[in-house]
Parts: sequence; C-alpha cells; structure tokens
Amino acid sequence: MLRPITMKLALLLALSFLLCACGGGGSGSVPNNVGGDLTDEPLMWGPRLDSSGLSPIQGAEDEFNPDVIDALFAAARAIPHGSSQSSRVDASGRTAHEMSVRVIRDDDGSLGYLVTGDPVLEFTVPGPGIREGLSLAVFTDLLPGIEPDLTTYPHSVFGLWAWNGGVGAFWDTSPSDPSQVFEPTFPMGTATYTGDAVGLRAEDGAVTKFLADAILVADFDANMMDGEVAGFRSLDGTSLGDLSVTLGETGFSPEDGTFSGETSASVAGSGAWGARWSDDSVEELGGTFGFAAEDESVAILGAFQACNCDPAVGDPGDSASNMSGN
Repeated sequence: MLRPITMKLALLLALSFLLCACGGGGSGSVPNNVGGDLTDEPLMWGPRLDSSGLSPIQGAEDEFNPDVIDALFAAARAIPHGSSQSSRVDASGRTAHEMSVRVIRDDDGSLGYLVTGDPVLEFTVPGPGIREGLSLAVFTDLLPGIEPDLTTYPHSVFGLWAWNGGVGAFWDTSPSDPSQVFEPTFPMGTATYTGDAVGLRAEDGAVTKFLADAILVADFDANMMDGEVAGFRSLDGTSLGDLSVTLGETGFSPEDGTFSGETSASVAGSGAWGARWSDDSVEELGGTFGFAAEDESVAILGAFQACNCDPAVGDPGDSASNMSGN
C-alpha cells in the first residue's frame, strides 16, 4: 500500500533545493554521538522496498537468528509501552521501556540516529551498536534520493532489534520533540489511517522479516480505534499467506497521546498492539503489534506507521478541515 506522497514530495524537493543552494545541511543543535562511532559515509536510505512506502536504513538484508523465537512469542503478547513492544517486560507484563529515536551528528558531521530508552540497550543507526551481538533492522518513510535536513524535518523511524535473548519493535518520529502536553484537536466523525508495517515472523523454526499493509479507523465521536494488519509478504514482495492480524477496538482520550489494545487472528491465540499520535494534529500515528498462536505455530511482532490521507467524514463544518490542516 503506497501512502500518498504528493505534498511530502513537494516539501522535500523544496528543502533539497534550499540545502543545495546553501551548500550543506542544517546547523541545528544536536548532541555528539554517544552510542558508538558512525560510519564515514553519509546517512543513506532506499531504494523503497517492493510494494511499500518504506525505505531501509539498516539491516534489510540481515537475518535474525532463530534463537529469538521464544522471545518473539513473549514480545507478541507483551503490553506495549507507548509505541514500543518487547520481551523485556515489568511485573505487570507491560513492555518495560519505550524507545526514543533522535537525530545525532558525529564529530565529522555525519548524521545518524540514536535509539535510547532502555537503560541497558542503546545503539546508533547506521553504525555498530554498543552491544556486541545486536541484530537490527531500521526503516523510514522518507523518500529515497532526497536529502532534507534531518535535524529539523519530521519523519518516521521504526524497526526491530534482538539482543541478549530479548527482541522488540519500536516506532518514533524524529527529530523527537521534548515532552509536551498532548492537546489534540479531535474532529467529529471518523478517519481512516493507512500505511505500512514491517516486522518479524516466526514459523516452522525460522524467523522471516515481513512487510504488510496497516489500516486503522478512528471514531472520534466515540473516542475508539481499531484496525488490521494484512497482506504479509517478504521484503522482496513474495506473499507469506493469508494470515492477518486484527487490532482490537480500544479507546483513546484527549488527555493521552497513547493507546493500546488486544490482537487476534484467524487462528486461536493472543497478542497486543499499541500506538500514539505523531503530534496534536492527529493526522499521523505509529506503533507496534504482535500476535502469538496458541499452538505456537506462528508468532508475529512488528511496527507500523499510518496517516489520515483523506479528510474525516461525518458532520459538515470544521471536522474535515481539522484533519486536512486547512
């Protein structure tokens, strides 16, 4: 499912033109790399993966070791923490830490991402993780071949990690803003969010990376959200079967930018999903989801991003303009 990109493409082209005219990237204040040396090459992404709106930054070709399968089943059932979900949980079964992604600039000027949040696990993208044995796959919704100033241009960064017997998925917008009071402008009626998902699937003793299509529907009159992740396929576009994951209905409130619920599928099992809005406009959201079959035949863990590509439908007046930004 390709997410509409006309407005984003126009903005990115304008930014690219300005950067070329100025002779380089922005001078925003960003911290030095504290998670390990970045590579000497500039941060690169793309080309876009087949039949998706996602471009890989790191790890698209690397395979995750099958020894993470048990952790994958645990992570699929874990309660998300904001827009992170992993096998590292607290006493209540909730993911212990929410991952945060922010742009960093190395001493030589190279750009990268610093992923933090877990006090014993942080890493840079691209570049080696500070933990030996870290498996990592990271993706973005940025258009390949265009290089805006990543220190100021908002974009999604999300992916998967496995280290020291644990496994997890995360989503974030970067550059991450300081914590602010969530004060959204919810419209009336409903809005549909469509986008892409990426993740890991354990089946028949193997772990496979997947792409999928995400669709979520928000009912702003009832403050409820549900959805589905379907169309599972390998990174080269090969179908992985008809299994889909239902994102069960859950509530959200104007006071909280995060929400979570349970998942189900066509086979008996259980799982969880969670998400949060990108900002107060509630035009974009991202999160994680998981499902584990009761007979342990399959486990799925992934991250997704989605946008409201069409105005809200419902009562006339301000509802549509609230979602379209007019």
